[in-house]
Amino acid sequence: MSCENEIVMRDITKAGLVVSDRIGRDVSAQIDLEDALEASRYSSHPYSAHPREWPPLVEVVDSRELPSVLVERYNAAGGEGTALCGIFPEIRRAWASVDNSLFLWRFDKWDGQCPEYSVLATPVELLLVGVCCSGSGDGSDPYSEVSLQPLPEYTIPSDGVTMACIACTNRGHIFLAGRDGHIYEMHYTTGSGWYKQCRIVCLTSGLGSVVSRWVVPNVFKFGAVDPIVELVVDNERHILYAGTEEMKIQVYSLGSNGDGPLKKVAEEKNLIYQRDLNSGGQAAGSRLPARSTKSSVVSMSSLSTVESKWLHLVAVLSDVVTTRPAPPLGVGGGFSFGPLSLAGRSQNEDLSLKIESAHYSSATLVLSDSSPSTTSSLLIVNRDSTKQSSSSSTSLGTGVRSSRALRECVSSIPIEGRMLAVAEVPPLPDTAATVQSLYSQLEFVGYNNFRESPEKLAGRLWARGDLPTQHMLPRRRIIVFSTTGMMEVVFNRPVDIL
Repeated sequence: MSCENEIVMRDITKAGLVVSDRIGRDVSAQIDLEDALEASRYSSHPYSAHPREWPPLVEVVDSRELPSVLVERYNAAGGEGTALCGIFPEIRRAWASVDNSLFLWRFDKWDGQCPEYSVLATPVELLLVGVCCSGSGDGSDPYSEVSLQPLPEYTIPSDGVTMACIACTNRGHIFLAGRDGHIYEMHYTTGSGWYKQCRIVCLTSGLGSVVSRWVVPNVFKFGAVDPIVELVVDNERHILYAGTEEMKIQVYSLGSNGDGPLKKVAEEKNLIYQRDLNSGGQAAGSRLPARSTKSSVVSMSSLSTVESKWLHLVAVLSDVVTTRPAPPLGVGGGFSFGPLSLAGRSQNEDLSLKIESAHYSSATLVLSDSSPSTTSSLLIVNRDSTKQSSSSSTSLGTGVRSSRALRECVSSIPIEGRMLAVAEVPPLPDTAATVQSLYSQLEFVGYNNFRESPEKLAGRLWARGDLPTQHMLPRRRIIVFSTTGMMEVVFNRPVDIL
């Protein structure tokens, strides 16, 4: 190696050490969300609005109508068919089903294709379908082609139980929530011969229930049950959360490595009572505004350890009610709650929001508000980069508390129709791999044991805020699926705003 090359390599090595040291400092300076929330309880203005004279913090960059073939198929059913929809961000596709027809199409660009697949859709049968994604010939588009592969050997009856939702872990476990209030797991294997390749097992019933199910099938049973309507998996802590129609939240452990037997460890049955108690309305002698409709949990999301070591779950209620003055947005650590006060509204004004749907990911909350007094809109709450929290402050007393307090910025975007689904678009594979290599010795250490893709791991860094990540990660993008079409929303970083 020449002398010149040795000098270049030495400079590169020194630069790498400086970058690693800076990243390490950023990680150690990050305030745990629990501490930031506690500090913000003493802050008079935990929420702010983006200055109007600045370039927008959040903006809509593209809107697309739903594929015409999908609309025609839905109209042909007279608007009374069974219709479901969602987003697969990992393959850059949106999906919708009408009765026994499944449609897939690109949400990030229109390629003129919206293939229709016929599937067997009955409440008494479960089947797996293989999804194959391949890139373009020149390598410019890693999500160019998608094909579905039927797997008839992985088709099983559901014993008359209608499954309300499905959740999968990074270790390959497939959990299903039944309308009968039980949790099931689909066991599958690549084996052949006498050992059945696919079967369904009820995980939450005892021996008596097993005998009862064998004697009297579920389809013939009558009685009051509390159906499970949502399942959420925390792959880092190996926890499964189940939300029921009666607003119970059940917590199940999956074992120390995520492969253990399902074990129920907690259940919360009084969300409304705790929420009202924490709002301080009863203690202050004031009455909360009457709720005209029954509350419900519209969304649950797990918190990554990048955000907090102690807080695990975010639950959003359909009615957000607050009276003066408002503590910060409630994030449950165990099960604790707080109301929401939005920037731009008087701190002394009673506020009631009607939340139809919500989505939380990496320190950003998206709410679909359809309050009677306002037009339908998206409320987006994320960390305020202009007032970044830091543990490096040397102030004392109130100064320390103020510097650690969680500060969030609230943006509002009008929307036509109702928000049906939201998904965050992960970084491209090449970008994600580069970011993961930079952080491999810090918070990503050991994450390979959770079998997460580099895209998901890199996306977690957005929870640290824009200031320490804007030079590595692109602008965040979310896709909103509404009853009128698709909308792409981007979050401008400080470098984009300046």
